[in-house]
Amino acid sequence: MEVKDIMKKDLITIDSDAKISEAISKMKDNDIQQLPVTSGNKYVAMLTYKNILRRGSVRTNSKVYNFSINAPRINENSDVMDAVKLIKESGLNSLPVFNKDKLTGIVTRMDIIKNLNEIINKNKLIKNYEIMNAYVVTVDEDDDIENSAEKIRNLDEYEIPVTKNDKLTGILRLKDVINNIILDKERIGYGEFTSGKSKVEITVKSLMDNPVSSTEDANIIETANLMIKNHLHIIPVTEENSRITGIIGITDLLNSIEIENEEGFFIEISGLNEEDRDLYDITYFMADKFINNVSRIIGNNGKLLFNIRKYKTEGKGKYSIRTKLLTPKMHMDLDDADYNYGRCISSILNKYETRLKGK
Repeated sequence: MEVKDIMKKDLITIDSDAKISEAISKMKDNDIQQLPVTSGNKYVAMLTYKNILRRGSVRTNSKVYNFSINAPRINENSDVMDAVKLIKESGLNSLPVFNKDKLTGIVTRMDIIKNLNEIINKNKLIKNYEIMNAYVVTVDEDDDIENSAEKIRNLDEYEIPVTKNDKLTGILRLKDVINNIILDKERIGYGEFTSGKSKVEITVKSLMDNPVSSTEDANIIETANLMIKNHLHIIPVTEENSRITGIIGITDLLNSIEIENEEGFFIEISGLNEEDRDLYDITYFMADKFINNVSRIIGNNGKLLFNIRKYKTEGKGKYSIRTKLLTPKMHMDLDDADYNYGRCISSILNKYETRLKGK
């Protein structure tokens, strides 16, 4: 299967000099999460909701090119697995597709998930509980949009589960948060929210969609179909009483696709912000050292996932870190919390090493 077989060919683009408010309206009207940015007839970059979300404030007359990013390109005749690998490695939602120097389409994570069954048939055998994240960040129905938007921003996702009394009651979408913000003369309302100057109190309940969920024993093809049907990038996993036991994101589904001859450990970090670059550096450095120390035991392929939550207690910042080590040979989970980030990561990895060497 080639990229041209699954890519979107009906291109909707935005000019690099257009206002960011025009881009948001275009994404809303067409129910899309990204736009190729052009100058004349020439492709120059990509724009996504996430790029807008990451900004602390946004002026309505800001130019699109200020928010656009350079994305890796792929040829329309490339194998779909090349697109899978490039999206996994880049962490991007979509790639521009070219025939020589001409932009002919885009391929997104959702395009890949729609064809998951054809890409790798053995994925039918994988159950939700094998890839789901047991640590789930949610918002309450009565939370205000300011705090909820910040949570979505920290998760680097497009949706977040909504709960009431610890039970799933809805899904809050990023596009609804952005599209229902009050605009004033100077700023898009979301900028007001993220900078902590909300003028209008809006609760999650007024914007959320109906709940959508799966079960731990469902296979990931069923989960992918549920994601596609409801235009979601996450699917909460629940018990019969609607209590959430885990969550599966589109990234989890992509990571379940094994690329032939692909070696190395995949390290995923969620929960940190762009300003936390020093914490990213610490995590990658220590994780790489750990993997080198235990590679003879666990092999050369696997995933090490970190989910970080920051909060304040006793006037000081504290970190709660949940991790998951996944290899063809074993699955392990470890959690810890500390005021010192490096010490917390070190404690978790040392415990992993002790357990692995004791096997």
